Amino acid sequence: MQSVEIQARSVDEAVRLALEQLGCTEDEVDVEVLVDADPENEGEALVRVTSHRGNGASQPDTAGYPAARFDARPDEVTEQVAKKVVTELLDAMGFDCSVMAVDNPSSIEVASDEPPTVFIDVNGRDLGILIGKRGDNLSHFQYMVNLLANKQLDDWTRVIVDVEGYRVRREESLIGLAKRVARKVSQSRRAIPLEPMPANERRVVHMALRDDSSVRTESTGESGERRVTIHPRQSG
Repeated sequence: MQSVEIQARSVDEAVRLALEQLGCTEDEVDVEVLVDADPENEGEALVRVTSHRGNGASQPDTAGYPAARFDARPDEVTEQVAKKVVTELLDAMGFDCSVMAVDNPSSIEVASDEPPTVFIDVNGRDLGILIGKRGDNLSHFQYMVNLLANKQLDDWTRVIVDVEGYRVRREESLIGLAKRVARKVSQSRRAIPLEPMPANERRVVHMALRDDSSVRTESTGESGERRVTIHPRQSG
């Protein structure tokens, strides 16, 4: 089986993109919603779509969509496209800053079943408004970048934008929190809810604990009150 995780503005859009990546139809996959979108604050959805197509099954007509190739690092052309899109958007918004394509600054590695990912680092003066409260503006900006960049690319590529190291610092804090709470849950065998978070931050918690065999994560709540709850896994 092959599985992909896709982040998009809605669950439906994320599923559609995943089907394009896998070259499958809806009846050939299982869909797991890891993070629901927040309609009120425009948070993004995260889904895991797993193909259950048999090894010997015939390949359906996929309307020309390419087969997923997740083991390839984005090439220089792809990075330049992403960098150009970010630069042009920032120029249009009146920001004077430097834009660089960088290696993955995150402690969470891009898995082999995830799409190629370009990391863009933005530095300059007075960029707080671009980050916004709890990173909301940055999330919306990143969403626009992904839409515009992928209109120019043949294969779907994820673009992650950071501003003045904000995303890396916040991610490190969230990973530390997730692991501390996971240890408490594992020891107490009681579920613990975290504070409400936007979709991109809930995704960090999900990803940080996805390989932890002692706990599982679940997003619950409505709109701005959505949060991750960490549950103990059932033994046996």
